[in-house]
Amino acid sequence: MYKKLQISALCVLVLSASCSGPAKDAGEAEVKATPLVTVANPVNHSFSNSIVFNAVTQYQQKSVIRAGITGYLKHRGWKIGDYVKNGEVFGTITSKEQEALKNIDKGGILAKFRDPIKVSSGASGIITAVNFQSGDYVAEGDVLANIVQTSSLVLLVNVPVEYLSKVRSGTACTVLMPDGKQVSSHLQAGLPTADPAVQTQSFIVSLGSSNLPEGANLKVSIPLSNSQSGLAVPVSAVQTDETQQNFWVFKLGKDGLAYKVDVKAGKISADSLQEITSDKLSVSDQVIVSGAYGLADSSKVKIQK
Repeated sequence: MYKKLQISALCVLVLSASCSGPAKDAGEAEVKATPLVTVANPVNHSFSNSIVFNAVTQYQQKSVIRAGITGYLKHRGWKIGDYVKNGEVFGTITSKEQEALKNIDKGGILAKFRDPIKVSSGASGIITAVNFQSGDYVAEGDVLANIVQTSSLVLLVNVPVEYLSKVRSGTACTVLMPDGKQVSSHLQAGLPTADPAVQTQSFIVSLGSSNLPEGANLKVSIPLSNSQSGLAVPVSAVQTDETQQNFWVFKLGKDGLAYKVDVKAGKISADSLQEITSDKLSVSDQVIVSGAYGLADSSKVKIQK
């Protein structure tokens, strides 16, 4: 009888342990399974409806220095990058006839006809090419050097033809410089031809004084409409599916649960805020910014301080 009582007591202890053990583990698992999230309030933010086009720098005014006669060139050591002024002497040219006079006119009677012919620059600018060196034989009309006028640097903005109804001469724009600065300007006259390959028309944008070289690629932002204010949340708060056609955020309820709210996603600002549209959200609500990936609707969450 005593042995039977011991066996019964042992069974009761085993059953108690088996019932209490898993319940405790499940409670701990439930605490650990509650995801930690961070939250933020939606804000009213101003969004500009604009589009960015590609642009390239180009000098509008270029000139050349040509040989006035045929003969031997003697220039004054000009090289690429030198600045030449309008009317400044680039070099001199001595013809074959003038060289022959040196041997004939021993008395110097024809000295004034033996003076080399001066070649002067017809514009001020930077020399971009020197095509002949001193001592070279040149023909009349040969281009001795090429010059660009630095003040004539402009941007050519390539605008697709489908935007020509909204983009025209006089439209305000913002030039995004390589150093991060933004320069306000406006579109000037559009070129009368379009690129047949990519169907774009080029518009001229004045840069004023700039140290940019010709052929530099820049970006130009052109507003398509006035700025509009709308509700915005951090970009990380907005989730989407594989098709990127359906968007949603998780709203934190007063009961501590996260509720899935479908939204319409709009533009993204430079400070990483995304425009959203929903009649179920306001600036007084809290949306989950991080920790909501893969979260089910009405899930219990814990705010990370």
